[in-house]
Amino acid sequence: MTDKPLQAPANPEIEEQDERLSLDPREIEVRLAIADYVIRRVAGTPAGQEIFDALIARYEDRFPHHKLLAHLLTSPGHLEMDAEDHED
Repeated sequence: MTDKPLQAPANPEIEEQDERLSLDPREIEVRLAIADYVIRRVAGTPAGQEIFDALIARYEDRFPHHKLLAHLLTSPGHLEMDAEDHED
């Protein structure tokens, strides 16, 4: 087995766009389900802030993307919780 050295992509944004364009609709559906699940649990928490900080550079100077990212990750209760998410 040959270990290849890790190489940074020449342009990560272009590679990421290429990857998104090549996603199968089933994979898109699953990724969205994962994202929804995670967003509902991290909104307004330190984990949500960490994710926000990691992604904000992608959406700099892009409105409403920047605003949506902030609301979804840093605002507690932005998304209404499902009945199963409520603790008695």
